[in-house]
Amino acid sequence: MKDTAVDMVVVEGERHTGVLLSGEMDLVSAPPIRGHLYALVSERPLVLDVSGVSFFDAEGLRIVAATARRGLQCGTGVALVGMRPFAAQMFRILRMDEVVPLCSSTQEALWCLLPPTDEDIAAWLGA
Repeated sequence: MKDTAVDMVVVEGERHTGVLLSGEMDLVSAPPIRGHLYALVSERPLVLDVSGVSFFDAEGLRIVAATARRGLQCGTGVALVGMRPFAAQMFRILRMDEVVPLCSSTQEALWCLLPPTDEDIAAWLGA
């Protein structure tokens, strides 16, 4: 039997938490990380980098959606970075992208999750 564990690396940012996931998010591997994601999103906005996730099944998608709902309840939020095309298509078909932004970069994810500071806006405008 092949190993289907999901690896998770947590990186604390200044105003958010980044989580790098890799492996397969399926019925066997995804449930053990649910509690970790809930705890993280309960404290701060969460940027999930899923570029290392090679496969999502319904349970993996469900855990991402449930983590996003938890973030909404806690006043934080979740944004995804690095979603592979097929999984992104599934997110859109299921209309999950209406709750969880699919972003092309961490910078875009932070703009979706955090109110920009005056310094952020000035830097963006090149002022």
